[in-house]
Amino acid sequence: MSNDIEIKFKPPDLIRRMDQYPLRLKEEMEKTMKQSLLHLQGSVPGYPPADPASSYRRTGTLGRSIGLGGQADIYEVRSIGQGYEARLGTRLEYAPYVIGSESQTVAHKARGWFTMRTVLEKAKPGIERLFEGMGRRMVEFLEGH
Repeated sequence: MSNDIEIKFKPPDLIRRMDQYPLRLKEEMEKTMKQSLLHLQGSVPGYPPADPASSYRRTGTLGRSIGLGGQADIYEVRSIGQGYEARLGTRLEYAPYVIGSESQTVAHKARGWFTMRTVLEKAKPGIERLFEGMGRRMVEFLEGH
């Protein structure tokens, strides 16, 4: 399972119909993608409780790098071919072992660390609502033209 959300618009031909208005479509898509990225970042939970038996002191670097208290290391919206891609993430080498959807270690899972897939699943309903709103705005726009 990938860490992707695929959006389908209603009516299904909405994007094709909006192709007549490429600037408006681009504005709506970029605005909604940025809102979705903010929503996704807001869905990142805090750290699980520290192991009281451990002498390790957390630095908070991982949290800061994925946007807890600021902007994530990887925070971008870009056009790719006929679509768009939004990315949120970290460049920390050890992050996949702590929060990776496929690579999280057993120890981190046992301590209650989230994965980026669980963050995405938590954010998905809100992101879908953002795109439903975009779809409604585009339908209203088309009805007025």
